[in-house]
Amino acid sequence: MTETTKTPAARRTNRKRQPSSEALARAAPEGLRAQGLRTRNAIVRVARKLLLEGGSLEFSLRAVALGAGISISNLQYYFPTRQAVLRAVMAPIIDSYLEDLNRALEDGASPRESLDALLEKVLSDARNAKDSALWWHFVSLASTDPECARMFDEWYDKLTRSIAELVRGVNPRFKMAESLHAASLLIALADGLALQLGAGRNKRDYPRGLDAAFRTTVNRLVLGGESTDVGT
Repeated sequence: MTETTKTPAARRTNRKRQPSSEALARAAPEGLRAQGLRTRNAIVRVARKLLLEGGSLEFSLRAVALGAGISISNLQYYFPTRQAVLRAVMAPIIDSYLEDLNRALEDGASPRESLDALLEKVLSDARNAKDSALWWHFVSLASTDPECARMFDEWYDKLTRSIAELVRGVNPRFKMAESLHAASLLIALADGLALQLGAGRNKRDYPRGLDAAFRTTVNRLVLGGESTDVGT
């Protein structure tokens, strides 16, 4: 008996036997989650590529959706705003930095050893041209976008307070305000170093020796001019 010749009751019974989309989702949650994760990762990859190649001017939900081969409404299911996409691009970089710093504070090493490790990371990261470029694009957006500015302040506040804790461990004579000032200056030095080295300027002559000068400057800042070098 075909569908057209079935009685209304039979057709209703047949319809009841068809699995709903909700039932299908319950039947294969792992597959759906995997697909969603692939889509989310694709969005982040495209957004990162757009930032690196076109800067903040090319960074829009429409451009990201087009690059990922999905609709804007589908993209907004994962990331409702441009700022949410940007957070997904930047958060792994920032969180990794904070995790490394917190690990250095908690792994039982002396404060001086932890500071040495931090300086080596700063010098290494300063030469990471891609991450440096992403960070400066983020700073550019933060200068005009309130949500990006809030994210910027949130991350810098965490970083400043963690480094201030490390500074006080190295030099207990510092009061809290002094350690926060020193941490802010250290971050400014690190940002400046990234701008000098991460933007391709390391090919010139004058950045040679910046590593040693950076360590010496940090030493004077943290230890109040004592002669013992940090990181040597």
